[in-house]
Amino acid sequence: MKVFVVIPTIRTLTFLREWKDQFSNCHIIIVEDHPTIQIETPTVHSLGVFHYAWKNIASDFGNDEWIFSRKNAGIRSYGFWKAYTSGADIIITLDDDCYPVEDGFVNQHIDNLSAETPERWINTYPHSNFVYTRGIPYSIRKKHRVMISHGLWTNKIDLDGRTEIRYPNLHLPSYPPFRQFVPTGAYFPMCSMNLAFRREATPLMYFPLMGFDPSGRHWGYDRFDDIWAGVFAKKIIDHLDFAVVNGSPFVDHRKASDVRSNIERERKGLEMNESLWKLVDSVKLTKHTLLESYRELAAKISFPKDYYFIKLKKAMILWSTLFIRS
Repeated sequence: MKVFVVIPTIRTLTFLREWKDQFSNCHIIIVEDHPTIQIETPTVHSLGVFHYAWKNIASDFGNDEWIFSRKNAGIRSYGFWKAYTSGADIIITLDDDCYPVEDGFVNQHIDNLSAETPERWINTYPHSNFVYTRGIPYSIRKKHRVMISHGLWTNKIDLDGRTEIRYPNLHLPSYPPFRQFVPTGAYFPMCSMNLAFRREATPLMYFPLMGFDPSGRHWGYDRFDDIWAGVFAKKIIDHLDFAVVNGSPFVDHRKASDVRSNIERERKGLEMNESLWKLVDSVKLTKHTLLESYRELAAKISFPKDYYFIKLKKAMILWSTLFIRS
């Protein structure tokens, strides 16, 4: 099994030292959000480190390079594509302000992605490591294959700026290990700082245009790239009877971003976020594969008819064609 860890960054990568040998059986892809490589490529215990910057995106995509955000963590989608074309079976993505809580981080994600969830029932004891509690019908167990493993955080949890400013000293201790299934029909706020998915789900992992385009023009939205990608992905996962696991493994999130800057960057997206999921939810899907369903969703969503969403629809379709070619 080939596992790739994708890390977007604008900072030093010294945080990887604390991970020690946890990535020793993984390939690491660094997507540096600078025009050229300016950050020292880390020496870590791994099967290899691949380090990319904007120039690599331009070389690979030419006139279509604009589909990958600049000055935004959504640039990691380029790393997903590189991992996919390199034969990844499992893709994990991690932020550069996340540190290990315990050993077994990679194996925990792999274990989650090897699971199958029950149908229309939830386990009342999420620490049971997929051992079912009394009363869950045997006939509905192990029905839905997991496509996404959504890991969580200790220390600083993932909050929007408006919430964080209200609770500036909210630090969460380590949780006991747990895993829960996100129910069919329910959406969840997908955070990309600790996330893993199966190879088959890569066509769903396009993170929408945020931050800036290659010419320096601001897209108008920021900090909702992973959230909106999660909405699109969950719609399709539910349609095709797959599943999402949420919970362990945890990371220690030593947040590096500035809360007041985040408030401003999130301002426009917060308003759109109230309705975007409803637009997605209203789409009737009919296709039978993850890729075909993503293309159908991109075509059918009734986005607002403004510059941003016209370009986003085009970007989603261009992204999906990468997997038709492969």
